[in-house]
Amino acid sequence: MSALQQTKVSSFDQLLSLSVGFSKVSVNQQEVMKIFNEKSGIVMQGMCKFEECFEELYPLFRGLSEGGKPKSLDLGFSPSDKSVYFHYPAPSHPEVTLFFSRLVSLLEKEVKFKKVLKEVIGNRRHFNSEQFLLQNALMGL
Repeated sequence: MSALQQTKVSSFDQLLSLSVGFSKVSVNQQEVMKIFNEKSGIVMQGMCKFEECFEELYPLFRGLSEGGKPKSLDLGFSPSDKSVYFHYPAPSHPEVTLFFSRLVSLLEKEVKFKKVLKEVIGNRRHFNSEQFLLQNALMGL
């Protein structure tokens, strides 16, 4: 495992290992989701809630969560409030942590990709506008 992956796993491990906790997942200094979790006996339980401007990631999260999900992890989805509820036995913590860290990493990449794509589209529109003005100016000569 690379140092970057270890850092992501360990930071996400800290995020989930709190007995009672609240954490934020941010990309480009924008808060994407909040995670609430607590330990109840030998079970960890919690909820992931997407921020209003990132609710479009909810279906992607739901789809990606079906691939490679540990059997010990139970996920519940609430489409109405774009939330994900989870619980798992405490001994399953390492595999659940790895699963969530990979899932969050994919969501982070998606957010970064969409940001770059939006910039490229904006630049293309600006270029096309300038081309149009230039052609009109040349036709008027």
